[in-house]
Amino acid sequence: MNGPSVEDRFAIDDLYNEYMWALDTGDTNAFVAKFTDDADVWEDQPDGSTWKGSGKDQVREFVLKYHSDPHFPGHQHRESTRVFEADPEGRPEHWAVKSYVFATTFDVASHSAKAYWSGYYRDIVAKQDGEWKFVFRWIAPWKGEVLEGFGGRS
Repeated sequence: MNGPSVEDRFAIDDLYNEYMWALDTGDTNAFVAKFTDDADVWEDQPDGSTWKGSGKDQVREFVLKYHSDPHFPGHQHRESTRVFEADPEGRPEHWAVKSYVFATTFDVASHSAKAYWSGYYRDIVAKQDGEWKFVFRWIAPWKGEVLEGFGGRS
């Protein structure tokens, strides 16, 4: 089979959907619960560096940077075009996943939304105790290595 079973795909869909809702509604505890205890989160920064955190305390630190930002409410993230690949370490009940992500912001005063950010995720998800969680998540803007197939025309 190429990818997880149909049942596992639905459960992984729930993982991604619940992650987005927790992120965009300020539910820090629900967000952190979507990660394994030893999860790694990487996020490419505008200056070209990559923020790297490991473990639930640093996952919490990561999301609090958004949940404590007074300009963050109104963001909505969308994730799509998910591609499953074998886990690079060959672990059972693990999948490598890449997908598109973009964010919009909603302005209450003008009652309008606009595109805010576009990028992609590189993840490892794992089934632990019957529940799918993130083991690794790398958040990157839609530039750089993902566009190398265009021969420098990105």
